Amino acid sequence: MRSQHIRALTGVRFFAALWVVVYHCTRHNAILLENNHPEIRELTHPITSAGVRGVDLFFMLSGFVLALNYMDRLGGRLEVRPTLRFLWLRLARIWPLYMLVIVGAGLLRLIRHDLWDSAGTNPITWTNLLRQALMVQQWFPPERGHRSWVGPAWSLSAEWLAYLMFPVLILLVARFHRRMRTRTLLVLAGVTMAPLVFGMAMRGNAGGNVWLLRILCEFTTGMLLCAAASRLRLTPRVRRVAGVGAWLSVAAVIVWLYVVRLLDGEFWLSASVVVLFAPLIFLLAIGTGSLHNVLASRAIVLGGGLSYALYLVHSPMLNLFRDVTEFTGVFYLEPLMRVYAELMFIPVTVLVAYFLYRFFEEPVRKLMRGMLDIQFSRVRGPVPAPPEDVRQEGQEETSRVS
Repeated sequence: MRSQHIRALTGVRFFAALWVVVYHCTRHNAILLENNHPEIRELTHPITSAGVRGVDLFFMLSGFVLALNYMDRLGGRLEVRPTLRFLWLRLARIWPLYMLVIVGAGLLRLIRHDLWDSAGTNPITWTNLLRQALMVQQWFPPERGHRSWVGPAWSLSAEWLAYLMFPVLILLVARFHRRMRTRTLLVLAGVTMAPLVFGMAMRGNAGGNVWLLRILCEFTTGMLLCAAASRLRLTPRVRRVAGVGAWLSVAAVIVWLYVVRLLDGEFWLSASVVVLFAPLIFLLAIGTGSLHNVLASRAIVLGGGLSYALYLVHSPMLNLFRDVTEFTGVFYLEPLMRVYAELMFIPVTVLVAYFLYRFFEEPVRKLMRGMLDIQFSRVRGPVPAPPEDVRQEGQEETSRVS
């Protein structure tokens, strides 16, 4: 079984992960940056402070890519065997590396507590470990901060909920796909984001059950975008226009963040930039052009491949780096130098993520897939491949094992 692969969408995952990493670095060092480099912080803050939105981009991409690969297989009717196969493949994709990082981060927390008293051990309980192993820690959260031993891992708990709901959601989206035009599907995708914007306006980013709105609204929107894209007649001209539109979508995201900052807008206005991710993903999926060439390049696609490992591992690595450079005599750095060193440490986290991706994530994933003992064959995705002349422009939609 092979899955459709749109290289530009894989490449954009790398930048989404980096956005989250930079957000955690700059948020932790906000006061030092403000005091020592106020001009630079003022210039970059609208972008770096919105790095948490990289998670929302992941959610929407996930819905699009899963609809791309499973609408034909699961969109007809609900069946037990294909559903269980889908869930097993999703577990193979996310669970092994997730648990490796969870356990490693728990041990690291104990070490940091013992050596420097820099990490609390209250979350280190067998009950919490079981919640994380089942990926339900976000569903039934205790007090804030005790959900996971790896902060970003909350989103995997949210993703797992979406995966469990996907076999039912894809039945609805497939029905819409058969009965609605592209324009109607795009309007429906926009309407699906409305509850999230309203929820953030009422409760902020993490208040109450906003996390639930984030995953369900964005994941479903991604699925609807895929259904809409599949109904288009993708001529070379349409793809070129979409390529220009993708650049405009990136510009719109940046302008939105800076305008909200200049107007001193409320938090929910900045967070509402997630609405602009919908046209960005839609246009990246169907377009060609210079932005697609960059995102589809070999290096960036590799970055997209390791983005999951980078997303998971960067938080415990940064915490360890901060402790080592603050509490050890040999590696001690002055506070401002520590900020510079932390930013320079980001490539190290990318390198560690690559090794985890190359030598753990992918081998274990293939091993778990092999347990199904299924016949591998090419499957047509709902978004058609580009014409031959477009492929020659370097925008080939290839297939790879998902």
